[in-house]
Amino acid sequence: MVMFFPLVGQVAMSPDLLISIIGVAAAALTTSSFLPQMLKAYRTKRMEDVSRYLMSLFATGTVLWIVYGVFKGDWVIIGANATATVFNMILLYMKFAYRKESAKIA
Repeated sequence: MVMFFPLVGQVAMSPDLLISIIGVAAAALTTSSFLPQMLKAYRTKRMEDVSRYLMSLFATGTVLWIVYGVFKGDWVIIGANATATVFNMILLYMKFAYRKESAKIA
């Protein structure tokens, strides 16, 4: 027996579809949360306030999430965490590249 939840008016949505939409929305929001920091770092060429330990631990966690997603066969988990890992690696690169640049100036 398949249950349907009403969404708006006459439109009905299955629980699986609703769960998928929630998962995709959560993945998009959490993954895109890196973009403001990446843009700020690129513009200012400063990353002193961002902890390399935070980024290293986060990268490790997202890689583990990717492995988990592979085992579960969940492409939302895999895609979101692969993208987050790439964004995090870019920030980690900026952390070290901009530190060297600041040291040369001083």
